[in-house]
Amino acid sequence: MILRICCAVTALSAAFLASQVEGGALKDFFTKKGQSETKIEEQNASSESNEATEDSSNKSETAESDKKGSSDKKEAGEKKKIVGDPIVLRVGKKEWRRSQVLADMRLIPPQLIQGISPDKLFEMLRDQKLNAYLMVEQAKKAGLDRTKEFVERVEQFKEELLARLFLMRELAPKAENESVLKARYTKYLVEFKKGKEFQILHIMIATEDEAKSILASLAKGEDFAKLAKDKSLAPSKDKGGDEGYIPVDLMPPQIKDKLILLKTGEYTKEAIKTENGYHIFKVGEIRETAPQKYEDAIPMLKQTIMHEEMVKLIDRLEKQVKVERFNEDGTPAAPRPAAQQTNRAQ
Repeated sequence: MILRICCAVTALSAAFLASQVEGGALKDFFTKKGQSETKIEEQNASSESNEATEDSSNKSETAESDKKGSSDKKEAGEKKKIVGDPIVLRVGKKEWRRSQVLADMRLIPPQLIQGISPDKLFEMLRDQKLNAYLMVEQAKKAGLDRTKEFVERVEQFKEELLARLFLMRELAPKAENESVLKARYTKYLVEFKKGKEFQILHIMIATEDEAKSILASLAKGEDFAKLAKDKSLAPSKDKGGDEGYIPVDLMPPQIKDKLILLKTGEYTKEAIKTENGYHIFKVGEIRETAPQKYEDAIPMLKQTIMHEEMVKLIDRLEKQVKVERFNEDGTPAAPRPAAQQTNRAQ
């Protein structure tokens, strides 16, 4: 949820690509099947069902109308119905198929793509493949694939990828187990502590000048939601900038420090700068936090289970080998307290 606050539609593909190359949070790579892929498949099934219903209804029309209606439905059906694994992108002789784009969806954390329609996400990931291909081709022409830096980074990435694949194989089944999920949800209810959560409305823009212009418009009384729809780059723009309710203790410090000073209906008088751009926030409502329903908590529960299991796995593997830790100056490092060992995978 917090990722949505700090990530624009235009930055989603770049952030996803960077997370794969640089490592990112390991837990983000264990989503077994992307929610958006499921939604697309459901839309396809729904489209086919609707076609069948319309065909049955049109049988009662006149012959001429039936012929025309059938022709129109066929044309619409050909646009929506997906058969096999069609090509979705071609550059010269290089081709990408639908399944390759759907495979990318499985690797994106669900909270990062909330508010983005499946069709829009598909287009973004398809275009990301085009962007990456064009850059790679230029890099090859420049000889970057033959540099020492490239070879070293490839070896580093191989190790990171192997580690992730191993963790996926070991941990993903546990995070998908219904009984394990329900047991962890029971523990979550016991551990849950009440606090405050803010309904956040959000506008993200690229430049400081744009931010100042929007702040000036707000000062004149213009509607925050309308400005969000017209100007914001965040995925929440279509909902008037509404990011939903966010617990105070989950807010990034630089945002939390500003928002806790606001009352209902107030907005930040200065834009907050992050690596993704400039952000203006408004508090819609403040309320006490409540435990999530089981269905809503499943993504969080899966991440928690995978993190806890990863800590156990690493501890078990570390005991099988001789590990020596040293300080920066080469002197032996002091043994770490148990709490630090638990937090090392976070």
